[in-house]
Amino acid sequence: MIVNPAAGNGRVRRLWPRLEPRLRTASPGLSVDWTTAPGEATSLTRAALDDGEERIVAVGGDGTLHEVVNGFFAADGTPLAPAACLVPIPCGTGTDFRRALSIPTGVEAVELLEKEQTEWIDLLRLQYTAPDGARTQRYALNIASFGLSSRVVQAVARSWDALPGSLRYPVALLRALRAHRPCSVDLTLDGTPLEGAAIHLVAVANGHAFGGGIQIAPKARFDDGYLDVTILRDVPAWTLLRCLDRLYSGTHLSLKGVTAARGQYFTARPQTDTPVWVEADGELLGQLPVTVEVVPEALQIQF
Repeated sequence: MIVNPAAGNGRVRRLWPRLEPRLRTASPGLSVDWTTAPGEATSLTRAALDDGEERIVAVGGDGTLHEVVNGFFAADGTPLAPAACLVPIPCGTGTDFRRALSIPTGVEAVELLEKEQTEWIDLLRLQYTAPDGARTQRYALNIASFGLSSRVVQAVARSWDALPGSLRYPVALLRALRAHRPCSVDLTLDGTPLEGAAIHLVAVANGHAFGGGIQIAPKARFDDGYLDVTILRDVPAWTLLRCLDRLYSGTHLSLKGVTAARGQYFTARPQTDTPVWVEADGELLGQLPVTVEVVPEALQIQF
């Protein structure tokens, strides 16, 4: 088990006295590793799989899951233990990955350890420019995006600790809208150019929700072998605010300025020298240019 005590603004730490006995009852042979720094969940997962573990339980938010998923692969992208499975125990702020699979959160999610139901799901493989300028590869479980969403991720990281988890993303979105400016990009999907130019947001989705419940790609599925691309073009900020309810309900695809497409290989390049930041699973990664490809049936999960 990989446990991030800071996830959900400390929610895991607060729940642990109730979580631990339930977890050990469900899986008596469970060993527990606590993370103490960003990126550590990846190295802990790799070490566990190298030692022959076949089931990794991730306790934390979507960022914790992101790190654990990358631990299933070597630095070059090679699977370390193809038959191993992931058990998610969502306890974070947004917990968007679990929405598509109707996974419970917190103590209620311990029931997943008692089930034998597993499913192979797709992953997204990204190549992007890291902050140090190097081209870097990572896997994403849920959604990769850039534009307004990256500003939201930055705003969430800077949000007040006293703010309830349910409000952190909406407040961060309002703050991000004040500072955000559209970015100019060139986009392609399966080698075919998409209408790019000035955009507010591009989301490349494996799952359907991000940002604490925004149904940005309502038709996306984890097991269909495709990625779903949603493009939100340059529209006035007041229009975005007026349509927020449709973004949360997933009824925005028919709106003017919104484009949806489906494919298997996506690229984005900036048209200017202004940095455009990329996030995945709620983690800020690096900058454009970026390529995103779907990897079918890349990970086995138990839920």
